[in-house]
Amino acid sequence: MGRKKRQHIQSSAQLKREVANSKRARIIYGFIMVMVAFVILGASFMVFRTFFASSLYHAFIYDWIGTALLYLAALTLIAFFVYTSLVITIKNPQKVGKRQLFYFGLTGVICFTIGVFIIPQLSSLTINSLGDMKDYADGVMYVDDFKVVDVYTGGHSTIALITTDERDLTLLINNYQIEEGTTYRFTYMERSGTILNVEEK
Repeated sequence: MGRKKRQHIQSSAQLKREVANSKRARIIYGFIMVMVAFVILGASFMVFRTFFASSLYHAFIYDWIGTALLYLAALTLIAFFVYTSLVITIKNPQKVGKRQLFYFGLTGVICFTIGVFIIPQLSSLTINSLGDMKDYADGVMYVDDFKVVDVYTGGHSTIALITTDERDLTLLINNYQIEEGTTYRFTYMERSGTILNVEEK
């Protein structure tokens, strides 16, 4: 084989590697850009819930959208790590050693496992939220008298997680002075337990 022919083959192989590396880099940048977009949008809806919600129902909608977007950001990050680990362990374009291949493969398996647990959470959140929104549109709301057992706000959180003698409820705008041991009349949505109104008995 002549020298020029060998150089041509080497140049062609190098060009293919560069094209493949460029394609993988674009995919990786795409993952990062999508993840950042989800984080920014999710955080924005959380800010809307805290400062701009005109009612507890609107706070519920903002919270659902924001939480779903943050879940999607987490799944995008996981997909990024899984994709990267697959490229390195299967294609191995950087020619890393066997020990490093094992660690990258293990990272991919762990990330994939975490994603498997996150997907049902996102699915449950979406199904319950859409069900509650349909009930609200149909005028279906639940009104019950519950005795408050515990109120958890996490310090200065705007959200209050309320444990009653019957079930757990969530107050997305913590503008009520709810005290433990007191009975209140709660108007709430059944699936998510989101409070729409509070009246002291």
